[in-house]
Amino acid sequence: MSFDETIIHGSAPALCGIKPACLFSMNSKNFSSGFAQFCTWRLQFSKEKKYFVPLKKTTDRFLFFVYDKNLLEKVCKNPKNSDYLRSKGYPTALGFNAILAELLHRLSIDSDFPHEVGLFLGYPLEDVIGFEVHGAADFKYSGIWKVYGDKESAVQRMNMYKSCTQLCMKWLDAGLSVPLAAKKYTLSIGGMTK
Repeated sequence: MSFDETIIHGSAPALCGIKPACLFSMNSKNFSSGFAQFCTWRLQFSKEKKYFVPLKKTTDRFLFFVYDKNLLEKVCKNPKNSDYLRSKGYPTALGFNAILAELLHRLSIDSDFPHEVGLFLGYPLEDVIGFEVHGAADFKYSGIWKVYGDKESAVQRMNMYKSCTQLCMKWLDAGLSVPLAAKKYTLSIGGMTK
């Protein structure tokens, strides 16, 4: 996959404002090939409060945490989510930036993903806890994540994320840039909600 395709494939729902965050990896060679473009896009998306955080994982791989600040703040401010994050050692009393800093620290130092990362990625709390308790067993459905709670709602959300990625990939193949594909999707869903 090209640099542009990797970005869309890994983060379209967050860049389009329908998912609080996405997490994906990219090899260093691919990242280097698109670095100048990445810097431009990073600036463009930051104006919409959408951010790319590259974390060096190994000498040949980067982990990207891409998030929509408005959506991610809502996730973190939800009282049940906040209680859960506090129980996991997150400094919830210090606010969003401290919570985010703790997550990024955990992602950069741990070889395994912390269970709570699913909450930041927009998975329902009951599914995050279900995965933690059941160790990836006894789920109702398996897709982008393992579902332990409301299957219908989760499948609908997963399908929305998949559809977003597919449309943005189609527009990228048709010649749109990553920012323009995300903008087109955002405008198209805005029109559907009116």
